Amino acid sequence: MTGIIGALERDAVEEILNIAIGQAAASLSRMVGDRVALSVPFVEFLSPAVAAERLDGTTGGADSVAVRQHFSSSFSGDILLIFPERRSLDLVRSMLGDSVPMDSLTELEQEALLEVGNVILNACLGSLANQLGLVIQSSLPIYLRGRGARILDTKHPDTELVMFLQVDFSLAAKGVQGYLAFVMDIVSARHFAAAVSAYVSRVIGG
Repeated sequence: MTGIIGALERDAVEEILNIAIGQAAASLSRMVGDRVALSVPFVEFLSPAVAAERLDGTTGGADSVAVRQHFSSSFSGDILLIFPERRSLDLVRSMLGDSVPMDSLTELEQEALLEVGNVILNACLGSLANQLGLVIQSSLPIYLRGRGARILDTKHPDTELVMFLQVDFSLAAKGVQGYLAFVMDIVSARHFAAAVSAYVSRVIGG
């Protein structure tokens, strides 16, 4: 799977997405009235099975929650923002304020995470579209809860892969770690790699 994209292209993807979530962080800061910092420290290409194992490893086998959005362009797939369930409540509490009772948080969790996911996922897709010179269409986001395999929901695991990115949140003096995942079939992944390679060539060529 690692052969899908080269080192220069991987660095370019990290740079593009860090710019995107930097913009998303500014939007979230305005929403919550506090400083939000986001960063993407690494990008990996994994098989769906390994990506699901990675998610379940971070939760100790407990559920994750995710906001998932389908997108289409010269490559297509799904983009997800994923949190361990126990940390999603930390994020929601940071957004809504510590005065919100814990028993009320679960009622607000889905709405709050959909709002966060909508900001971050659209920022990522918008940045990819702008930097790669593409038109990307997307659906409305949906909320999911479950183990890694259900969250990723790959239909053809032998011909799909996951571009897996860690996302570090610093919000309201709390640290929350989540993940971005792009689920694409092999053909779309190769089209994505070609678009990133063309972008790198343009940047290097000036």
